[in-house]
Amino acid sequence: MNKNIARAIFTSICLLGLAYVSDAESATRKMYDSELCYTCDTGNALSFAKKYEPEITCYEHGGSVDHNDSQRCYSNPKDVLIINANTNQKWLYKLSHLNQGGWRHELTNNLQAVAQTVPRDASNLADELIKYYDAWDRAVTKVSQEYNSSSMQSTLAISTNTILQQMLSENNCENEAFTRVAKLAFDGRTKTTLQERTEKALIEEYGSLGAAFETTRMTQFGYTVGVGNVGFSGQAEYVPKRRMIDLKFHDAINGNHRVVYNLDFSKGIRMDLNKDMTKFGGVSVRSLHQNPASRNKVSNCMLETLNIYREASVKSSGTSGGGIDLPPAVGRHPGRSYGESGEEFCTWTFYDPWGEILFTMMGSCPLFPK
Repeated sequence: MNKNIARAIFTSICLLGLAYVSDAESATRKMYDSELCYTCDTGNALSFAKKYEPEITCYEHGGSVDHNDSQRCYSNPKDVLIINANTNQKWLYKLSHLNQGGWRHELTNNLQAVAQTVPRDASNLADELIKYYDAWDRAVTKVSQEYNSSSMQSTLAISTNTILQQMLSENNCENEAFTRVAKLAFDGRTKTTLQERTEKALIEEYGSLGAAFETTRMTQFGYTVGVGNVGFSGQAEYVPKRRMIDLKFHDAINGNHRVVYNLDFSKGIRMDLNKDMTKFGGVSVRSLHQNPASRNKVSNCMLETLNIYREASVKSSGTSGGGIDLPPAVGRHPGRSYGESGEEFCTWTFYDPWGEILFTMMGSCPLFPK
């Protein structure tokens, strides 16, 4: 799938989640559609606003044979606030359609935009929104830099139980980069520590988690925020700013790794692994999920380390020597050839905690099949 299409789909999904506002809130709070932008200015602010054209609803009227003759379409005016995050400039437009009750094209061809004065409470909320996103940028940059330092990565040591488990293996994986990568991606306690550090960094940069908002839901793509009698629901213009936790690991053996977390701010921080940007050995987690096992040939240490955190079923590629067909389990150690006619590989199918397939990989068979 084209990356731009994928990004657009993902952004739309995120914005649908952000668009919900409770009936009680909407009844007491003036809500604006809005966009936080970085390339908007006096010359193009109206173009930004027109992206939020009021929704048109059409009804069939009468029973005319001509479909157009029987169509009656309507829309409700919409207030759209465009906010420049760099200059703090703001532009408010009331968008509406002329020819209410006409055909759809009579409305879409007659979109009217009237510039409005930005109310003080809306201007103040916009300033706070800018301040919060700026603090977010600084916080995640700080945390990413900390975790990308060699001193921090060296502290991501595997647990004593894991060390004892890997001592039974011939692969000597405890000092490999992927051992730290898998821990950051799949170990719940390590993820919680990272999340707590990110929350602390945001408090350091902004002063609190919830900001000055009474209602907050924010991602790098959009937001729903409110305070007092005013609120915004909208999107943040895409710019190559870092609003994700982005951790990189050099690995000359397996290929470089990357762990990226998307952030969602509400009452606290929620972190979700970015499957397109997170890469094991240079291959994205999404591609690993979609590829057949034959395209995911990996080292013993990658198999062994993943199997510490996620269950895997293992099946040999042929039937020579009786074959291997093992149910999902953790703690297996790849490391032997299998079969009477030479080396034979096994397919490892890894599962998430809910039993869904994460990815299938091909590599050495378990040292001690169990």
